[in-house]
Amino acid sequence: MNFVIFLFLLAERNLQIWQNFDLYYLSLIFDDSLQGEAVQDWREIVTYFSYPIRARDYSRWPDKPEGWIAVTEKYSEKLMELACQLLEVLSEAMGLEKEALTKACVDMDQKVVVNFYPKCPQPDLTLGLKRHTDPGTITLLLQDQVGGLQATRDNGKTWITVQPVEGAFVVNLGDHGHFLSNGRFKNADHQAVVNSNSSRLSIATFQNPAPDAIVYPLKIREGEKAVLDEPMTFAEMYRRKMSKDIELAKLKKLAKEQDLQAAVEKAKLDDKPIEQIFA
Repeated sequence: MNFVIFLFLLAERNLQIWQNFDLYYLSLIFDDSLQGEAVQDWREIVTYFSYPIRARDYSRWPDKPEGWIAVTEKYSEKLMELACQLLEVLSEAMGLEKEALTKACVDMDQKVVVNFYPKCPQPDLTLGLKRHTDPGTITLLLQDQVGGLQATRDNGKTWITVQPVEGAFVVNLGDHGHFLSNGRFKNADHQAVVNSNSSRLSIATFQNPAPDAIVYPLKIREGEKAVLDEPMTFAEMYRRKMSKDIELAKLKKLAKEQDLQAAVEKAKLDDKPIEQIFA
């Protein structure tokens, strides 16, 4: 039985099994800091860390279906190998030694996130996952045949649906990879949408640098300007990203409240005779 079939079995038994190990069960997310968004997240997730190996806590990994741990270990190992091979190709494309990007991660970790998007009765009011870029180095995404991943190249004006290809991975570069390449390789701006007809499953494997890894372009070509003003650790980069996202959400929430108040005041005026409005 392969890894994907395991995950479908988990999706069917989500609450019974998932609450026993390292996971988060999420349907609609109503975080006060994110309520400025016009839509809400609609998904259930299992999250576990597989690299570095010393960080694995097997007591929190599932023991069902039978063989889960062995298959998951193999899957994680192969995905780490694939990620490193892709980073070697990107390093050479930058004119660097092939291990340059991997070395810049210091001690690469790996987080596997299984996303289950249930059928949604009101897909226009929800997103499976709101628009974002991944903070890490490189992400490998395995989709089922339902699809729902979308990407944008024009700051959200238009969205392109990434059609699933059976047996293929979607490769997203994260913010860390973007900065290391000095913006030569773009971080993928993407979101996941849901629908009312079918549930959807995807498996995202995130390869991230160590918290103390230095984030700064590895090579700045002649005539280029560094995309970062100064070097920082990945932990600091991540902190700044999260703070910025939360602040943006708060501003959206405030704007939404102001628009609502303006609409209420307009409605009050519309109900008054013109003489009273200018009295």
